[in-house]
Amino acid sequence: MRYLPIIAFSLSFVFSPTASESAYPEITLAIDQFVSQLYPKDSRYFWVINDTTSDLSNEIVVDINTALQVNSKEEPQPNRFLLLLVKGKLIGAQQIPLGAKVECHSDEKEI
Repeated sequence: MRYLPIIAFSLSFVFSPTASESAYPEITLAIDQFVSQLYPKDSRYFWVINDTTSDLSNEIVVDINTALQVNSKEEPQPNRFLLLLVKGKLIGAQQIPLGAKVECHSDEKEI
């Protein structure tokens, strides 16, 4: 439960109208569509963005945590994924371990 404050803080941005309707609504929609397909219809779930690449070439890698709340008495079931979005569309997804170290940023130095 050490992630609970981070998750709560992040969720406030996800559900905030100004944040969710900001500069990248297609990315938010693509992530939500991906996560909604993971879990049974009408289940309770949430997702949090851990990190992303920059949007230089219309390709974005997004590192997300997801959690499924089966019922109010059980702990959420966490998962972690890397998503490849191109022009706001989901092109690929890979499940990774929760504690994996991931560098979403490119190795190229910016000039």
